[in-house]
Amino acid sequence: MRAHLSSEQISEWLAYDCAPDVDQHIRQCAQCAVETKRLKNLLGVFRSSAIAWSALHKDAEAPNRWKPPEQRRGFFIGVPRWKLAAAMLAIVLFASVYKNLSDRRREAEAFKADVQLWEEVNAQVSRQVPASMEPLMKLIAWEPEANEYNQ
Repeated sequence: MRAHLSSEQISEWLAYDCAPDVDQHIRQCAQCAVETKRLKNLLGVFRSSAIAWSALHKDAEAPNRWKPPEQRRGFFIGVPRWKLAAAMLAIVLFASVYKNLSDRRREAEAFKADVQLWEEVNAQVSRQVPASMEPLMKLIAWEPEANEYNQ
């Protein structure tokens, strides 16, 4: 004879979803038959107590969270309006402060870029000789004070 049934096999038998050899084993093995009978009786007691409880509370309304979404009476049920208003105010204030800070940061970056561009333009304008002519200027040692023609 084979080993006793596992709890999973017994659960399958209780749900009428078992292999034929499991059903045959329960008929032949006294220990497995007692266990399945005990579980079946226990489930019967639970079923009858659930039916009795629901009969006593048939007029009671189920809590809102147990109802399907289409039967609920709104999303913010039970939340005071002042809490909702305070939350909305906090969101609006946070958004405006964040926008103000990001605008200031953007303006500071633009100012830095303008200053850098101004310095580059100023350096180009204040040069005596264009950059392309600098190698030629190094070859010629021209000093205006030593020029004979200026005297």
